[in-house]
Amino acid sequence: MKAPLFIIVSLLLFSCSNIPFNRKKWNEIDAGVPYYRKDMLEDLTTNHKLIGLKYPELISLLGQAEFRSSDSLIYTIDLHYDVIDPDYGKDLVFTFNKDSIITSFKINEWKNK
Repeated sequence: MKAPLFIIVSLLLFSCSNIPFNRKKWNEIDAGVPYYRKDMLEDLTTNHKLIGLKYPELISLLGQAEFRSSDSLIYTIDLHYDVIDPDYGKDLVFTFNKDSIITSFKINEWKNK
C-alpha cells in the first residue's frame, strides 16, 4: 500500500515543475513553441525586478519578443494547437511608457472555442 502512495506523491511533486529563470533556456523554441518558459514564469515574475527596466535591459534579459506594439511587448509562454490553429495560449505582456521604461506586466491566458 505504501508503494502506490509514494508513486502518487512523487508524480504530483514532479509534475509541478518550476525552474529558475535562465536566458538561454527561455529562448529555446521547439516547433514554434517555447519549451521552458511556462516552468520559468513564476521565478521570473517573482524573483527578478522587471518593473522599471528600460526597453534595452528587458531585451537583454529576455531576448526579442514575439510581438511588439507602440507601447507593449508580448512573449509567448505556452501555446497548444488543435490540428492547425492554436486553441490555448499564455502570454507575458509588458507595457512601457514613452521613455521606454517598463511600467507593468500581466499574464494573459486565452482559449479558442
